[in-house]
Amino acid sequence: MTDTTTTENPQPAGQASAGQEGAQLELAASPVQMLMERSMALAIECHRGGNYPQAEELYRAVLSLDPGHADANHNLGAIAVECGQFLASVPFFQAALQANPKERQYWVSLVDALIQAGEANLAGGVLEDALRAGLAGDAAGEMVERLVAVAMERARSARPVVGRMPPKEQLAQINRLFDEEQFEAVLRMGRKMTRQYPQCTMGWKSLSAALMRVGQRGKAIEPMQRALALDPGDVDMLSNYGLALSLRGDLVQAEILLRQAVGHGPRFKQGWYNLGIVMRGQARLQAAESAYRSALEVDANDVGVLINLSVLLGEMNRLAEAEQYARKAIIVQPGHMQARISLGMLLKDQGRLPESLEVLRAAMDLAPADASALSSYLFVANCIPDMDPMERFAAYQRFNQHFGEPCRNLWRPHANERNPERRLRVGYVAPVFRNHACRQFLEPLLANHSHAQVELFAYSGLYELEDEVTDRYRTYFEHWIDTRDLDDDQLAQRIREDGIDVLVDIAGHTKGHRLGAFARKPAPVSLHWLDSGYTTGLTAIDYYLTDEPTVPTGQEGLFSEKPWRLPHASLVYRSNPGMGEVSELPALSRGYVTFGTLTRAVRLNQRVIRAWAALLKRVPGSRLEINSGNFSQVEVREQWFQRFEALGIERERILMGFESPPWNVMRRMDIALDCFPQNSGTTLIESLFMGLPLVTLASAPSMGTLGASVLTSVGYPEWIAQTEEEYVDKLVELASDLPRLAQIRTELRPRMQASALMDEAGFARDVETAYRQMFRTWCDAQVPGR
Repeated sequence: MTDTTTTENPQPAGQASAGQEGAQLELAASPVQMLMERSMALAIECHRGGNYPQAEELYRAVLSLDPGHADANHNLGAIAVECGQFLASVPFFQAALQANPKERQYWVSLVDALIQAGEANLAGGVLEDALRAGLAGDAAGEMVERLVAVAMERARSARPVVGRMPPKEQLAQINRLFDEEQFEAVLRMGRKMTRQYPQCTMGWKSLSAALMRVGQRGKAIEPMQRALALDPGDVDMLSNYGLALSLRGDLVQAEILLRQAVGHGPRFKQGWYNLGIVMRGQARLQAAESAYRSALEVDANDVGVLINLSVLLGEMNRLAEAEQYARKAIIVQPGHMQARISLGMLLKDQGRLPESLEVLRAAMDLAPADASALSSYLFVANCIPDMDPMERFAAYQRFNQHFGEPCRNLWRPHANERNPERRLRVGYVAPVFRNHACRQFLEPLLANHSHAQVELFAYSGLYELEDEVTDRYRTYFEHWIDTRDLDDDQLAQRIREDGIDVLVDIAGHTKGHRLGAFARKPAPVSLHWLDSGYTTGLTAIDYYLTDEPTVPTGQEGLFSEKPWRLPHASLVYRSNPGMGEVSELPALSRGYVTFGTLTRAVRLNQRVIRAWAALLKRVPGSRLEINSGNFSQVEVREQWFQRFEALGIERERILMGFESPPWNVMRRMDIALDCFPQNSGTTLIESLFMGLPLVTLASAPSMGTLGASVLTSVGYPEWIAQTEEEYVDKLVELASDLPRLAQIRTELRPRMQASALMDEAGFARDVETAYRQMFRTWCDAQVPGR
């Protein structure tokens, strides 16, 4: 509960008293809760009485018991505001909003603190969010007026401290060393300069920049602060400090600094560029676009800005625009490898697979030793319908040749206790411990692990903002290690020091992977599971966790790892709580069948389109709905309409667009369509849960056998086809019997819920058994050097 406040000074939130009798009753049920309530009551009493030090101490005591306590965080922010420390209040108000984003007063307090700090632009952005959510209340008008009146004169009026300067030769030398990337030498000179000339900003700037370049980001913060204390208007330091804070996740403070930088220097390109990165990190995509465009107004040919804007527009599904910026970056700098990767992935998102593969091959030729180019190529190669599986696997082996084999000399014996019956130390390495497509499969496993059997370590390499799902993930692990500041050698060493017995890669070749650390073989047993959906190519990884339908016996030669087949299912699925109930079969009221897919364009190759066109011709009056982010733009939809028209299908029979969440889209469909040679992913399973039967065409493992695995787990192996003709025949058969189709729609969800696919506890036991058997195999081998 919060008190009524004005926008002048936020007041303490929460109840100020608790009855003694009620407190005694609560103590019997929960001593910790009683202690928190009593501390809050005393804190609020001190707060209202003006005893801020005592109130702050009590609020912090509450946070030591419950770091996410909304009112305690809010009230600490209120004290900071009352003491004139406006920026210091921001993290507390943010924490309160994270705990309770629907509390209007928290929004008001945050906006007001930013206004009083002179951060009008940032306050305006927060206020827009509050207004959009309907949470600003009656104070909105007053805050808008104050925003208009606020200026940044306080920051702009600051002047640098003038002090003794080092010789010009010394300054020239440190600049030369930096240009030559001799960062250790810059570190030595920077430390010496800051001792001799502590009032010279150049020493602190050089020291902080060198620390950033050698990966010591945490140590770079203090010299940045010292430089800014000498010259608060130094746009370079404001920008660098903002970037450093963003890299450790302090995105709001980073935005404040970067907006100060561009406020001081409206033509400061790097400030706008870094601001775009921070806005992208906050998922404020339009603000990020605006920042990048401001950078381009300063330099229209900056390749870094062109590429980042291209990637951003791609994420916004403005694919044609994104392609233009990627191509411009290549024109400006033809040898820029990242520009070609960006273009290749944009072509992939438009379903232009041959063009995509050609561009990515060119990127690989430019930088054979760059892992990102090859990983992108591997992703697209899995979607090429006519590529021989052995040719595809050879590309994965190339990854091992370039990035795996050179690390073999780093392998060292493991000192883990060779007792397969003890509690195992299991590490999960992933960049996806947040609200990500993997969550519905990874979280049910982690939530059901037996901690008597396994001690869990999370090696988190988040490349996005942490969120409420991240907070939930933390509760599943005994140990949480942030790996963003660790290079592959450091990460491998940390894993060794933690004594990990079984190390699990969740990423494969997806964004943020740490295969370089796995190539150093930091644990006795390692395996890949879940994301990416195929081999990693690394012989350093021992196993690929799967099942028989995904990797049929005899297909082991398509994997660098040894396939380890689980007995019931290769994964477990937890449904989204917002999906709602299964609807009635639409065809019963419409009189025609609607086929549908939520897949991305990358899976819609010419063979798939040809099969779907044949299906529509054989089912009179039927419709096809294609719905995903790749089809949100008119010009993209037009390309696909033309492809279907070329195969004799009128565009009136094709519905294309994008709706999110997609549950009502699924309710409009009668039968789901899977793709090949790469099967659909999460949407395939979600379609079944919404009562939509589907037919899958089993092809090369394992991206081409996911559908077969899922259907086998749920109990519908009869929907697995082996040829394109059989694929179309089975779909026609389903569409030709509406009463049976209606019955299937009512049966599918209960049957899924009773199947191995949704048996969370059973899947966790299967996985733990596999881990123990893998570790027993290592113990029994007694091979030196492992």
